[in-house]
Amino acid sequence: MKITMAREIDSETGQKSHSKHRVRKSDFRHHLFFESYGVKISVTSNTAGAVEEVRRIVSENLPNCFQEIEETNVEHHFLLVRNRSEKDSLYKNGEKILTRINRKDLIESLGSQIRLTVAEFAVGHVFVHAGVISWKDKVIVIPGYSFSGKTTLTATLVKRGAIYYSDEYAVLDKDGFVHPFPKKLSIRGEIDDDIQVEYSVEELGGTAGTEKTRISMVLITDYKFNAKWNPKILSSAKGIMEILKHTVPIRQNPEFSLRVLNQVAEHAIIIKSRRGDISKSADFIIDFFETDCFKP
Repeated sequence: MKITMAREIDSETGQKSHSKHRVRKSDFRHHLFFESYGVKISVTSNTAGAVEEVRRIVSENLPNCFQEIEETNVEHHFLLVRNRSEKDSLYKNGEKILTRINRKDLIESLGSQIRLTVAEFAVGHVFVHAGVISWKDKVIVIPGYSFSGKTTLTATLVKRGAIYYSDEYAVLDKDGFVHPFPKKLSIRGEIDDDIQVEYSVEELGGTAGTEKTRISMVLITDYKFNAKWNPKILSSAKGIMEILKHTVPIRQNPEFSLRVLNQVAEHAIIIKSRRGDISKSADFIIDFFETDCFKP
């Protein structure tokens, strides 16, 4: 750990040097090193318990997509500071990014930060914010921002019998195939609009996909009260422009991202329509899949 980081942490605790709870540089001896999609990440903390929690949250946030490694040339560093008398803090590459009283919330936020870091810097893959399901061997990708309803729509389709691939990222390889990213579905609205409840796909009565596959359709959709389902096919150029809004590494690696999206557009149709009631929307989507007008 860099000494400059340790000094910053000491000052951030706001505790006098004689305090028995003062966080010291020597306390930061607990580490987790892991790699996911070619992205090497370290998490360091001043407590062993925190590192065990991180190991659990990484496993949940990067399902079957990470492996622990030996200490090596790591590019992305997280530091989790546990304080007894003050708020815990989270640092990324030397900068404080979060402070929380609730330790569970801080660990959950760390999981999201790790997931986003992997999505942004993945080697040989492009991550698109999207729900992904398969219906009768036809894969649909539903790009969307947080709070856009993509997880609710994904979950509704899974309850109808769709195969689950992801509720957060469409993970695309260089040839445009989508890979499973089967983290638990984070569904809002059951308690309130902000709190997420985690469900495994099995708890929803569904099944997770296990193999990479071609995308048959990309659905660009947003919710509007009483909106009518009116799907229109976009040109490849217009469709890619829509998908770009949700493409995580577009700033880090624009050339590769565009090349992959072109592969997607070459093999999939791209549909755009507003949607209203979630249950009816799911029915309309399924019906559209099963009509002759859909030609993958």
